[in-house]
Amino acid sequence: MVEFGEQLRRAREAKGMTQQSLAEQLFVTRQAVSRWECGDRYPDLLTTKKISFILDVSIDNLLSGNEMKKVVERNPVIEKPYVNNIMIALYAIIVLSFIVTVVDIIARFPINSDAIAFSDIQVVIINLIGLIIQIVIFIYGLINAWKGMLSPKRMGVIISVFFASICLADSNHVFGSATRQLIFTSVLLVVPSILGAVTSYMYFIWKKVSGIYPILIYAASVWNIIRMAINFYMIVRETGQVVSMNTTLGILLKASIYILIMYQTYTLEQKRKMVLVA
Repeated sequence: MVEFGEQLRRAREAKGMTQQSLAEQLFVTRQAVSRWECGDRYPDLLTTKKISFILDVSIDNLLSGNEMKKVVERNPVIEKPYVNNIMIALYAIIVLSFIVTVVDIIARFPINSDAIAFSDIQVVIINLIGLIIQIVIFIYGLINAWKGMLSPKRMGVIISVFFASICLADSNHVFGSATRQLIFTSVLLVVPSILGAVTSYMYFIWKKVSGIYPILIYAASVWNIIRMAINFYMIVRETGQVVSMNTTLGILLKASIYILIMYQTYTLEQKRKMVLVA
């Protein structure tokens, strides 16, 4: 079976077009067309439809079923330039915010105080480890998004590790709970994030296409947003004071992460459905 790159080259030459002229009609670079013909990259499905129209050749002649799957699994999940730029900006803000938080925690911690309990040290260390993990994983995401290489597998690594880091932070509450409250606290705090981590890994990395996986990712994300909103409300009600701008921005930033996770999951879900229908 002739692969996509060779079919594209033949169709282009049959139309008497150069790589440059095809690139201009697709609003991409000549190098992009060259990479497609060499088999290094695939265009997204929308661009493939445009190629089909310009070269007057059917999509079936350009792409086999297996190659359409490769398009989805090898290309970035987010292919719209303006959405990718928003994601890059969000990742950069997240990294900067978490770095500032780590510095603030270390600066405020009373290292020389004799009144520090071991449990307090444990809480701080676990929170720092969770934040450092998030910094590393979002730097990884930022670099790959900048390069246009945030494939489903790489995206799955980011989302799974992020949910796992939330589990780590929530373990502070579990270990600090009374015995009779432990099961209830675990269900409310840790289990949803564990579910998010596992299902994200299965759906993005293992390529499990069952519709239950996106639903569980949505559920874990929505639950964490609701939980943050409840915590925000409780802080306002119990203190009777206006919450600081830093706290408010931190909550909004974390909510944005979960919204982005749901958008990424939805986008991949739609792409995989297109392949199954084709």
